[in-house]
Amino acid sequence: MDGTMFVHHSRTEEFIKSIRNPNRVRFSFTFNGCDNFFKNNVRVKKDADFMGCIGDLGWYCVRMGLLVFSQMDSAELRKGLIQDVQVVKYQLNEEGVPLDADCLVYFSGNRVLTFHCSFIHPFTQTCSIYGTGSEYTATLSDAILPYKGDYLSISLTKNELIQYDEICVSESKVIEVDNTDVQEVCMWKNFSKMVAKVDEESKSQESDIENE
Repeated sequence: MDGTMFVHHSRTEEFIKSIRNPNRVRFSFTFNGCDNFFKNNVRVKKDADFMGCIGDLGWYCVRMGLLVFSQMDSAELRKGLIQDVQVVKYQLNEEGVPLDADCLVYFSGNRVLTFHCSFIHPFTQTCSIYGTGSEYTATLSDAILPYKGDYLSISLTKNELIQYDEICVSESKVIEVDNTDVQEVCMWKNFSKMVAKVDEESKSQESDIENE
């Protein structure tokens, strides 16, 4: 069971499927912690969550990269998609816990996730995907904690140069996905389905044993 809530919402699959052959994911997940956060929160303590912003915010970025490059296929996830990782630049607190980091994750097939995670920058949660041969770039500006509303949006943008490559023109469109069930509800519904399946399998095995 995956407790990363955005995984369970139908918009995530629509987002991933909106780009043909994606090979680049760019993610920024940041927030500006207050004085109390830096003084008391477990996410900045070396004897608690010693991976700091990478272990907390960075996980969401990596999870999206795994979903995009596996095309949400669990069999693909088991093939060892990640080949290398690199922290390009980072900032630590006095306990040696990361507060800010720029990272690269290299996947098989020359695919790359680039992400910035931080406890010291304004709140951002923007994710973009694109690929070789894809006309559009797909973007979520509320990737982790969605805006309130009956629908959630996916922005598709295509930029081109005209007049001897001196002027940029842009074309954009929006895909709207039903948000009747918010992502928390979707997660718990999936959880209940998994529990029900386990219960059914357990009853089936008990029945088989009784009939032996």
